Amino acid sequence: MIVVLCGEALPLKSGLVEYLQQKSFYLRANQEYDGLEPDKNYVVDAPASVSSLQPWRDRKSLIIWVGRNGQAPANGERVILDETPEGDARDALNQWILISMRQQERPGWDEYFMKIAQVASMRSNCIKRKVGAVIVRDRRIVSTGYNGTPRGTMNCNEGGCPRCNSLASSGTRLDECLCSHAEENAITQSAYHGTSVKDGILYTTFAPCLMCSKMIINSGIIEVVFNVDYPLNDTSFQLFGQAGIKIRQHKLD
Repeated sequence: MIVVLCGEALPLKSGLVEYLQQKSFYLRANQEYDGLEPDKNYVVDAPASVSSLQPWRDRKSLIIWVGRNGQAPANGERVILDETPEGDARDALNQWILISMRQQERPGWDEYFMKIAQVASMRSNCIKRKVGAVIVRDRRIVSTGYNGTPRGTMNCNEGGCPRCNSLASSGTRLDECLCSHAEENAITQSAYHGTSVKDGILYTTFAPCLMCSKMIINSGIIEVVFNVDYPLNDTSFQLFGQAGIKIRQHKLD
């Protein structure tokens, strides 16, 4: 989370900034908006200018005005008066921070696993399209995969796949493609390590092709969640329906 302490440079304000730094809040300058990491807490020492706070409001920051009586802005921000004893000011600060932290949204399970699949796709060595897949059982990841040439062979981005390296048009020369798909690799990777995917859920950044769909059905996976639709998957979806496998889209923003 981001806590912005705004107001003129007063001893109480400086003391509260130092207090939060002792609580593992990272200090940021007022206009250091970029490069904020979502897994860290920040404290911002901002000037009295209310107009400079809008970028922090856009980032859903907790904004607290610290200043003299009669100078508080009439915009609904939380206020700590300069005459407040430091111990009381810290107590109020702690309370507001805890309330704000308890209201922070966490990603749902679909977003969580799909984003992990998205990160897996970044390991792909395919130069045409990068796809990632994650297989989950009981909300626990049992296997991941990404598309690329088979184990022990030349990577696609090193010239290993003739189709991809000729930049073939979509849907053409598929018989020349040497890249294994992300879903295929997630399933075979689990088999390689002796891990069952039966009754699992497969998350994939790209809807599965027909070959991968057959592998998904025969491996015992019961649900497929995809991010981006595949234009040639009507047969795959019909096959999933016949096999009783649930298929749905969860599109990331």
